[in-house]
Amino acid sequence: MSFRPYSKAEQLNVKEKPSPKKKRYPKKKKKRHQPLKPEIYKDRLIPKRSTRGRITSKEYNEALRQHGEYCFLCGTTAGLEAHHVKFRSDGGRGQWRNIRFLCSEHHRGENSPHKNENIRKRLEKLHESLYGPFYWCDKYDLFLGNLIPNTTEEAFEEFMEKEAKKLNGSAE
Repeated sequence: MSFRPYSKAEQLNVKEKPSPKKKRYPKKKKKRHQPLKPEIYKDRLIPKRSTRGRITSKEYNEALRQHGEYCFLCGTTAGLEAHHVKFRSDGGRGQWRNIRFLCSEHHRGENSPHKNENIRKRLEKLHESLYGPFYWCDKYDLFLGNLIPNTTEEAFEEFMEKEAKKLNGSAE
C-alpha cells in the first residue's frame, strides 16, 4: 500500500483553478464592404461617385484658365488649393465649373467655406449665376437626369453653354 496524500483542493473539495493564462479577446471580424456594383443606365456604365468627384489635371488646368491663378477671397497667388464649390459629400463633381481656388489659409482656416456658411453660400451663388443651376454636375448626372441624350463631352458642353446663355438673357 502506498501513501498518497490529498492535495489541499481535494481536502476542501474545491476544484483547482486552472493556471492563469493570458486573456485572449476574440478577434473582431473586419467588416467587408461590399463593392458597389457598377451602375448601368440605358446600357451605359456610370462611374462610381468617388471617381466622379476627383479633380483631374485637365479640369484643374481649365479651372485655372477660367478663374485665374489667385485666391478667390484674398487675391494671393501663393499656396493655392482647389476647392469644390459644391462639396463632394453633397454630390459636387470635379468639373472646372465646380472648382474655385483658395489659398491654404482660406481653404483650411477659420474663414474657410468648410467652416463659414456665408462664404460657402456666396461661392455657390456666384457659380450658379455664372454657369446655371447645374454648375456642379458632370455629364453622367445630366444623362441620369435625362437632360442630355448621351454621355459625350459635346452633348455635355452644349447643354452647359445653353444654361449659361439663359442666364445672360441671350437664349435662342
